[in-house]
Amino acid sequence: MPNKIFKLSVITASLLATNSVTAAIYKIVPVNSNVDAKQTFSSTISDSSIESDTNPLGCFADTVSCSDSNYLLGGDSRQGSDGFSYRDEVPFRIDNHFSYLDYNDLKSYCYNQLGYSTCESWANQQWFGGQSSNDTDVCDTSLQGGLCHERRAFNQGYNGRNAVALINGSEISAPVESSYTPPGGSLITDSSNSVVNKVLADGTPIGIASSGYYSVGSNELLTYRQRGFYGTTYLLPKQDGASIVKQMGRTFAFDSFEYPKDSGSIYVVGSASIAPFNNNDDNKNYFGDLSKCTETTNYPNPVLLADCQNFAFATQAYVWDTADANGASGAAVSEWSGQATSEPNRDDASAQSSARTSVIAETSNSLYGDKPVLGGFNTYRDDDSLLMQAAIFYPASSFDPSKENQWQTAFVRGAEIKQGDDYIYSNSLVKDINNHLIAIGEAKRSGRYPENGAANNRLFYTDASKGSPTSPPTAVYLSGDIFFKGAGGEANAINNYNEVVGSIDAEDDREVNGKERRRRGFIDPLNLSGYNTERFAIFQGKSWWLDNLTNDGDVSGNNNQYRIVNATGINDDGVISATANFCQGGYDYVSHNSYCGDGAGVEKLVAVKLIPIPGATSSDIQIRKAGDAPVERSGGGSLGYFALTILGLIGFRRRKNKM
Repeated sequence: MPNKIFKLSVITASLLATNSVTAAIYKIVPVNSNVDAKQTFSSTISDSSIESDTNPLGCFADTVSCSDSNYLLGGDSRQGSDGFSYRDEVPFRIDNHFSYLDYNDLKSYCYNQLGYSTCESWANQQWFGGQSSNDTDVCDTSLQGGLCHERRAFNQGYNGRNAVALINGSEISAPVESSYTPPGGSLITDSSNSVVNKVLADGTPIGIASSGYYSVGSNELLTYRQRGFYGTTYLLPKQDGASIVKQMGRTFAFDSFEYPKDSGSIYVVGSASIAPFNNNDDNKNYFGDLSKCTETTNYPNPVLLADCQNFAFATQAYVWDTADANGASGAAVSEWSGQATSEPNRDDASAQSSARTSVIAETSNSLYGDKPVLGGFNTYRDDDSLLMQAAIFYPASSFDPSKENQWQTAFVRGAEIKQGDDYIYSNSLVKDINNHLIAIGEAKRSGRYPENGAANNRLFYTDASKGSPTSPPTAVYLSGDIFFKGAGGEANAINNYNEVVGSIDAEDDREVNGKERRRRGFIDPLNLSGYNTERFAIFQGKSWWLDNLTNDGDVSGNNNQYRIVNATGINDDGVISATANFCQGGYDYVSHNSYCGDGAGVEKLVAVKLIPIPGATSSDIQIRKAGDAPVERSGGGSLGYFALTILGLIGFRRRKNKM
C-alpha cells in the first residue's frame, strides 16, 4: 500500500506540474544596460510610492496598473569580481587589521571563515576577477576586475574600470573630488569604479566612487579608492586631521533623511575616514614601506608612492549636510564604545563604524518621533579586541545634526560578536530600517562556530521602537518556512509594510569542507507593527523564494527566462529590485533547477524589476518543482506511468532543496 500511494502521489504531482498554469503575482521586467559588461547587478529601487499613498495594496490593487517606468532601479555593472567590496569599510567586514594583501591571504580568509574545500578556486576568482590564470604572482594586463588588477596597477597599469553605476540601465556620472591632482598627473578617462546604494524618487543617486586612475610618468595611481556621493556632490572625510586623511581618506554613502521633516533639508549617512591606520606594522606593507605615508616632511605627496596605494584608515559613522554643494564636510554620528576617538588604533586594529540606513521615525513614536534613527555597526572594545557589531543609533534628546556625536549607540542584543565566553560571530550589522523602526541585518558566524555545516550570515530583524541606548533592542533570527537551520544569505531591504527581501541558501549541502551553496532571492512579510492584513494574506503570511511568486507556468513566457538570485530593494508599492540569472529564450522547464538550453545554454547575471500584478492573490502562487529537466513527453504529449515514476525517483534522489 505505501508503494502504491507513493506512485499515485508522483503521478498526481507531475500531472499538476505539467498542466496547471496560473498568473503568478509578479511580472519580471528586465533593465537593459547601455554599458558593455559581463554582469549587471541591482542594488536598490526608488521610493516613488505612487499607488500606496491612496491604496495600501499598492501595485497589487486590482484598480491600478503600475508602470515599471515609474520606478527607478539603481545598480552597477561588473567586468569581474571586486576582490574587496567597493561598499565595505574593511575587507569582508572582518579585517580591521588590514592584513589581507594578496592571493594567499584571500585563500586564508576562505579556509578560516568560510571553510570551503574549493578555497583555491574561490581565491582565484577574487584575485583574478573570475578569469583564470596559473601564476598568482603575475597579473595579466588583459584582466578586468579582481584584487590583483588593482594591487598591481601602480606598476602594471589599470586595464579599464570594473564597476559602473547605473540608473535604469543608463550610466551615471559620479562626481570626482578634483581639488587635489597628483603633481604631473593626468586623469585616465573611464577609470573610476562606482556603485549606487540608493536612488531618490527624483532620480538623485547616492553611492560610492573611486577617484579614477592618474597617469604619472610610467605609473598609474589612485588618489582615493572610495568617496561617497550625493547627486553631483562628493562627500569628504575628516578635514581637520592628518593630511593623508584629507588627501586619500575614504568615505561611504548609503542612505539619506530629510530633517526637519518636509523641510527639504537632506542629510546623507555613511562613514568617513578620520585617522590613519597603524602604518608601523611591517606585515601590512605591500610594495614598499607604509611608514613613509605619514612622513609629511620627506613625502608630502604620499599618493605618488607605490607604498601608499593601499593605505587604510579608522572610520566613524558620518552624516553630511547636502547643502554644502561642492564637497560636503560632515560630522561624526557617534563615538566608538570603549575606545576613545583620540586613540583610533589598538595594537594592529583600527576602530570602524558605519551608518548604513536612516529613517525619520513616525510622529506617534513617543521617544524619537519625527527624528532620524540610524542603523549600521559600531566598534565595541572587548579587552584588546575591537569588535564591529550591529548597532542602532538613537538621536540624543538635544539633537542637532550639525554637531558631532548627536546619536547614541545601542548594540543589538543577540547580534553581538561575543556570546557568553565565545566569539560566535566575526561581525554583524544593521542594513535597513523602516518608519516603524523595524530594522533588519546580518550576523556572520565565525569560521570556528559553523552551524549545520556552514559559517554563514544569519539574518535577523529587531524592533528598535522598543529599544533605547540603555535598553538595546533584541535580534530575532528569521526561521521557519524557507529559513532552515544554518541557512545564510543577505537581508537587504524592508519597506513600511514590513516586507523583507534579500537572498537565502536554497540548498543545505555542507559548505564546511564542501562548496558554496546556491542562493535564491526571497521575500518575508513580518507580522509586526505596521503590517497590512490584505498584503500579508497575498503571501499567505509566510516567506517565499521569489521564483515561486514569478512562476506563471508558461515555459515559453517571459518570466521563465529568469531565476531570481537576490532581491536588493522593495518600496511601499511592492516593487522589487532584483538580480537574476537570465537564459535567453527561456529555461527548458519551469522547475527551479531547470537547464538552460539542455545544459548548453549560457546564463548571464542581469538586473530586473519585479512588478506586482494587479489583483493577484495567494491563489495565483504556483510552487515550482525542484528537479532538472523532466522526462520527455511521449506520443501525444502525455507522460506514461513509467516515465512519471522515474521522474519522481529522480526528484527523490536529488540534493535536498528548501522550498
